Amino acid sequence: MNTDVFYLALSQLILSIVLSIVIFFISYKILIRIFRLKEADINDSNLAFSILFSGIIFSTGYLLSGIIPSIIGAIEMLQAHAKENLFVEILKYSSLSLFVGFLLAGIIHFSGFMLTKSLTKHVNEVGELRKNNLAVAILLATILISITIIARDSLVFLIELFLPQPTVIEYTS
Repeated sequence: MNTDVFYLALSQLILSIVLSIVIFFISYKILIRIFRLKEADINDSNLAFSILFSGIIFSTGYLLSGIIPSIIGAIEMLQAHAKENLFVEILKYSSLSLFVGFLLAGIIHFSGFMLTKSLTKHVNEVGELRKNNLAVAILLATILISITIIARDSLVFLIELFLPQPTVIEYTS
């Protein structure tokens, strides 16, 4: 076994786990702030917020999981052509890709929420979530997850534009 490849894979795994935990922590804190909740409000007496938050966190994870193979490809390419500290380059491209993915996930979630608000003008979604209306929570989470599934490939394509790509020389005869 090549020890360089092993350490690269191990560092990539650790980096992915750490960045994922940080992104999910930030997502949770942002959601608490957006809905003006106290962390004590997220308990077994209000499943609606838990369902919606779970849908948003799943959606974010699903989007970001599509980015990981692109980052791995960029890391492998960097490893083949690295002249300087590989760890710094890996950290730079991984962080940039996941940050842009996180921002786009937020835009997708906001758009999905606004779409739902426009479709259900007679319903105060946040008020219904506070009342523990599970139907509203399931509807919102399903719409967000569905939009995420549809938009994932386009997001991955966009993120790949930020990652280093090998140059291909075309010879014509």
